[in-house]
Amino acid sequence: MIRVVTALALALVSTLPSARAGDADTEFDAFLARWRAAVAANDVDAVVAMTRLPFLFEGRDHAREGVAREVVPALLTVEVRHCLRTAAPLREDDRYVLSCAPYQFYQGRVDGEWRWVEFAADGEG
Repeated sequence: MIRVVTALALALVSTLPSARAGDADTEFDAFLARWRAAVAANDVDAVVAMTRLPFLFEGRDHAREGVAREVVPALLTVEVRHCLRTAAPLREDDRYVLSCAPYQFYQGRVDGEWRWVEFAADGEG
């Protein structure tokens, strides 16, 4: 009897991480849809609201105003915004990355909420 209970408990516990991962994916999908819509519409305020602050750009931390004034126009060009509408997110550890030459855009959790957390120059772009 103890073996049966132990086996059932282990089976139940083994399903929990995958359920949490599925929840995280669903939450990310919802975030990504909102972020893509804001990016496509060039809604700077909405993009900034979904960005981890301060945001590192050109060697400096940028607060909300700096992200709106400098970061978004520099990184989210017309061509990049067009690409981001359909770029496939790739899972990278606990984050996702979208590649649109010449950049990679990293999305991650900050205090339990999905945010645009950083970018990198795409060496292959």
